[in-house]
Amino acid sequence: MNQQQPILQEADLIYTILGDLKRTAREYTTAVTESNCPEVRQKFTQLLQNTLTMQGQVYQYMSQHGMYNTSSPVLNQEITKQINQYTQTQTQTSQLIQQNMTNI
Repeated sequence: MNQQQPILQEADLIYTILGDLKRTAREYTTAVTESNCPEVRQKFTQLLQNTLTMQGQVYQYMSQHGMYNTSSPVLNQEITKQINQYTQTQTQTSQLIQQNMTNI
């Protein structure tokens, strides 16, 4: 009996799934930021979080099985620096929004 070869190899299939999860996360992010209804926004936020969790699981699987080549490790100091810069920007933006909301 002749066994059929799969149309896509496992790595190709998983790359496709990973790409779909990334695309879906972008779409949910857009939906969250454009939602006017708090309930809809909350649902899209939950869907986004679930998608990010699945993406992380797929990435871990790929990494463990040598399917995903990561770039060279970044120094922890550089990561901390970037997080601090983003946090500072977020705080400044939040303060600006609060100031302008009280002036309305």
